[in-house]
Amino acid sequence: MAAVEQLEREGSSESLISLLWLLSDDDKWEVRKDVADCLMLLPDDEFPRFAAKLLDDSNSFVQTATRRAMDRRRRGAQVTQRNRRGLDHIQVQYDCIEKTYGSEAAEMARKMAEQLYDQIVGATVHDMRNILAPLKSGISALTNNLRSGDIEPKLFKKGLVKLGHQAEMLERMIDDMREYMQPTPSERRQERLADVVEEARVAVIDTFQATGRDASSVSMMIEVPDNITVEISRHQVVRAISNVLKNAYEAFSTDPDTFTRGNVCVVGRGVDLERVEIVVSDNGMGLSIDELAYVRRFIPGGTSKKTHGTGFGLPIAKRKIEDHGGSLAIDSEDGNGTAITITLRRETDGGGL
Repeated sequence: MAAVEQLEREGSSESLISLLWLLSDDDKWEVRKDVADCLMLLPDDEFPRFAAKLLDDSNSFVQTATRRAMDRRRRGAQVTQRNRRGLDHIQVQYDCIEKTYGSEAAEMARKMAEQLYDQIVGATVHDMRNILAPLKSGISALTNNLRSGDIEPKLFKKGLVKLGHQAEMLERMIDDMREYMQPTPSERRQERLADVVEEARVAVIDTFQATGRDASSVSMMIEVPDNITVEISRHQVVRAISNVLKNAYEAFSTDPDTFTRGNVCVVGRGVDLERVEIVVSDNGMGLSIDELAYVRRFIPGGTSKKTHGTGFGLPIAKRKIEDHGGSLAIDSEDGNGTAITITLRRETDGGGL
């Protein structure tokens, strides 16, 4: 519908709002549904009267579209409110730094935060462009083949599969970015550590199988006593451990789909009455001194595995573990493998973040 396209392209105007109001009374329910679908684009002062009118529409499709638009708008408002609260919290922290250490220290903190933001966003945008460029090129090539009629079924299928992998990689990167930014739930439950580690292991294997990667040449040994329990948000810790396990497997990756032979070992143990430890070690390629120093910064988007890694795996794991009052440390030696130590508290102090 032209009016909807104009609203999307140019934004609202008095004449366009009047036209949409008239169209909301159109005899065809399809036209009224189009109006309902574009409710998200209306200004705040116009939205209520349009929503009230279309909710009373005699057609169920129009009513459903209206409710869906209202839900999307409500969720958008909630996200905006969370973002504002987050920005307000940051401003309060800056004010505290300024009050305690002076304006020079506060300004330095602000500049450091901006520089870190620029580095993370710049690296992520660069990686996304590296995915988008061949994606666009592949789509253009296939389109030209269709136009010319020069279609070789096997090559065409191969091209589509490649485009699918590139799209999946972009989707994984976006999902990891969202996961990194999401706050860790405050709810905690007592869980058996052995069950959590096993769930993480299964998640990694399922992910490899879903992406057509055969990691059967890598063996895994798990030693976690059944009597160790931790008070955690299960999904978050499973995600953290699975990210660490995935990294351990990929120490044996020679290309996106091939793994050499190797061993991964997972050991869980009690450190004392308050803490437990999970050590994930491999006998893979290891990291050089410079690589290890960089990885220990845990900067999101930093990875040497651009063909199948997003660079958010370890930063996500570290953030989720620290949100539980724990810690994540990495040790590695070039040619002699890597060991990652996760420490978790057995019990929380009755809350979370």
